[in-house]
Amino acid sequence: MLKIKLGQLLNSLSFALDAAENRYFNHSRRTAYIAYHIAKEMELDEIDIIDSYFISLIHDIGMAGYLSKYSVSHIHNDFNLRKKHCHIGYEIVEKVPYISKKKDYLLYHHERYDGRGPYGLKGEEIPLVAQIIHLADHFELFYLRQEEELNKLKDIDSVYKWIGKYRNKMFSNRLCDALLYALKRDKFWFDLTNSNINTVLQLIEPERDILIGIEDLHKISEAFSILIDLKSRFTYKHSQGISNITSKFTSFLGYNPLMIEKLTIAADLHDIGKFVVPISIIEKPDKLTSEEFLTMKSHAYYTKLILKQIDGIEDIAEWAGNHHEKLNGSGYPEKLDESTLTKEDQIIAIADIFQALIEDRPYRKGMSVKEALNILDSMTKKGELSRTLFLDFKHLVSHEEVLV
Repeated sequence: MLKIKLGQLLNSLSFALDAAENRYFNHSRRTAYIAYHIAKEMELDEIDIIDSYFISLIHDIGMAGYLSKYSVSHIHNDFNLRKKHCHIGYEIVEKVPYISKKKDYLLYHHERYDGRGPYGLKGEEIPLVAQIIHLADHFELFYLRQEEELNKLKDIDSVYKWIGKYRNKMFSNRLCDALLYALKRDKFWFDLTNSNINTVLQLIEPERDILIGIEDLHKISEAFSILIDLKSRFTYKHSQGISNITSKFTSFLGYNPLMIEKLTIAADLHDIGKFVVPISIIEKPDKLTSEEFLTMKSHAYYTKLILKQIDGIEDIAEWAGNHHEKLNGSGYPEKLDESTLTKEDQIIAIADIFQALIEDRPYRKGMSVKEALNILDSMTKKGELSRTLFLDFKHLVSHEEVLV
């Protein structure tokens, strides 16, 4: 039975969120580390400590869709965008197991202690975990990233001065004091370096294992497929469309329920690497330059890199990351061929190509089903796709409505 560590999954997804355009590398991971230690210094109960950590890992989930066109500083300095990004995150995690029960922490993670935040909550009206995430988030962005040299970072007088500006205005006294206690340890600063942070988080996670099964993983993949598709108006419902096709195609082929669910999850997440690709390239109406095309192709590489960080879904990571590979070795990013590619890789690839062809794109209108099938047919004749699988797919499309 498939069981996955929720902390490890969220850690991996935080990498995807931070890789999105205009994001800061390791921002969510460092915010989670800081929040975890603030909660520990405050001697909160185990649930609040782990919630501070888990929610921090995905606290910016509301920025990864169409809001990714705005810089982080722009979001933080724009009252309406802060509110919108909190609300989008709140709605997305509605489907995420365990986290859905804590969604208020996401909704209110930009509330100010003095009541001047997006939703006007004041003082202890603001959930404590949301207060902790807000302080950790703000400190990571507006103090740590302003001082690059470790010796300068550890100047405690400078830290006192920075925190003093926000006491009882943006953050409560007790939160500020808890952060200052944590900052006095040299280990805190060493842990936060980009070279150490991922290893350090792996040491934190085992303190409380929350395991999720295939059904919960599917709910999370559905939530992220929506987020992925929101990246561009031209990919609206693209991942969801491929997921629908994959589910029906694998059922038609006679796969067992577990494999159908795993392949559907791979379809949901196959484009998660597109968080890395700038919207200007995704929506460019003209032909991409060779450099832009290389950037576009990198999304398949990042899909596999992100998903391979999660123990237990290695097969899903392969199927999702191989959706642009071809049987004759002409695909990307690894130039895999028929000696390596599996039937499952090809199922995701066929669903992806078909869905892409029938969608509107910046440079063309969507094709008819007949035109799309003709292109798939020609690809099989070139040795790029499985002829047998294509004929099965054509039979399915001809006899069932797979697009609904």
